[in-house]
Amino acid sequence: MGNRSVDPSGKPVEPDAQQALNVRRYDDIIRQIREVISARVVVDSSGNIEEIHVLAGAGRNPKQIVRDIESAFMAHFGISVDHKKISIAQVQAEDERAVGAVTRVRLKTVSYTVRGRQGEARVEVELDDVTAEGVSTGPHTTTSRLRTMAAATLRAVERYFRTDALFALEDVVLVSVAQQQAVVVLVTLTTDGSEELFVGCAVVRPDAMEAVARAALDAINRRFALLARKN
Repeated sequence: MGNRSVDPSGKPVEPDAQQALNVRRYDDIIRQIREVISARVVVDSSGNIEEIHVLAGAGRNPKQIVRDIESAFMAHFGISVDHKKISIAQVQAEDERAVGAVTRVRLKTVSYTVRGRQGEARVEVELDDVTAEGVSTGPHTTTSRLRTMAAATLRAVERYFRTDALFALEDVVLVSVAQQQAVVVLVTLTTDGSEELFVGCAVVRPDAMEAVARAALDAINRRFALLARKN
C-alpha cells in the first residue's frame, strides 16, 4: 500500500485514515476509465481489495471495462486484482443522464462563526437550481471545528432530499500527500435498515474549512441519484 502519509504536525496518519485515502485513490483511477459512471472499492482490515463495484454506461463490453481496471491497478499501484472480485452494473443512456444531472452538486457558501467556546458552521449547497442550508454547532477546537463543518454539509444535503436517509459523520482527518494538505472524510449512509460507508477527499486550496465541505460532498455524491428517486 506504500508509505504511510503524515499529518501537518508530522505524525503518521492512523491506519484507518490511510486505508480510506488509498480507497479514494482507487476510486479515482476507476472513474477515469471510459464509460465508468461511479465506483466503490471494498477493502478488508489489512487494506487488501475484497470487492470492486462499478456502475458503467452501456457503450462498452463489461469484460473490456474489467480488463481496463486490472491494467490500471497494475500500472498505477502495482496491484494484481482478481477479475472475479470486479462486478459491473450497466445502465442505459437515459439512466446515465439522470445520474449525471443529480450528481452535479455545487457548494455555494461556507461560513464558520465563533461564539465563546462554541463554533457554528453554515453550509449552503445547490442541486438542480434548488438550494439548501445546513447548520451544525460544536466545541471551537482545531479538530472539532472540522467535524462541525462536515456535519453542516451533511445536514444541508439531508434538508434537500427530505428522506429517511441519514448521514452519520464517522471521521475527518487532515493528511499530507505529495507535499500538499488534503482532507479525508468518512461518512455512513443509513437508509432502509442498511448502512454503507463512503469516503471523500479534497485538497486544501487554501481554506481547510471549505475543503472539509468539498470532501464531505465528495464522499456522498455516489448516492445522490438513489436518494433523488426516493424524494
